[in-house]
Amino acid sequence: MNTAKNNWQLALEKFLEEWEEKDFVEAALLTGSRAIGTDTLYSDVDIYIILSDSVEWRERGNKVIDGVLIEYFANPSRQIKHYFEKELKENNRSTARIVAVGEILFDKTGIAEELKREALNYMRKPFQKPDEVWIEIAKYGLWDMLDSVKDAKERNDPSFSYLYHLTLNRAFEVYSKFLCVEVSAASKVYRMFTEEKFRKAYLFEPFPDEKFVALFLSAMHKKTVDALEKIILHVFERMRGFNIDGWRLKTKTEV
Repeated sequence: MNTAKNNWQLALEKFLEEWEEKDFVEAALLTGSRAIGTDTLYSDVDIYIILSDSVEWRERGNKVIDGVLIEYFANPSRQIKHYFEKELKENNRSTARIVAVGEILFDKTGIAEELKREALNYMRKPFQKPDEVWIEIAKYGLWDMLDSVKDAKERNDPSFSYLYHLTLNRAFEVYSKFLCVEVSAASKVYRMFTEEKFRKAYLFEPFPDEKFVALFLSAMHKKTVDALEKIILHVFERMRGFNIDGWRLKTKTEV
């Protein structure tokens, strides 16, 4: 018997007791790494609680039971559907993924099954292509961040490492949005790029540019200005080029 697993399951049962008996609680899902089998020694237990639509509040919190950390989210079903739609506009499917990969713990009304079907549908919906103004501002922003990294390196500024990783992450975000690919959480990017089992378990699509992935991983390991510049130049090339000399952007005023 896996004692650690047994401990978290017992803790989960204790946690659910006070929720399941409430009339306004309709269902609960086990989600995250415990649900898909990628948990480690440091994994908490992620629970998504589905409330009746008559409820006018939402809640998230953490509770330690018998040494096991349980992180929970409680939302009415209408709020969950709102998250599906809102996050899709932000190149994100976090809530849809949580529900789609979730393991139903109890479902009094069938709402969990309904939300899982809707979540899987959102996992297949395409993201909106960014407009030209966003693209130009994003490219300029990347150039500016790289310039700051070079300056920090030249001055032996202690903030170099901080600026370096912020710029690397921004390159991923910008290019992902340009490609209409999901901008995943920073904590998942490396494993998404290197572990096929992890990627498939979380329903991430393969990143469509293998060269970018190779450059990104190289930049993560090398931590040099040259490695960072290579990935940003690659992004510029794929985003129809960028030259700071003569760059200009004219747009309408907002008022």
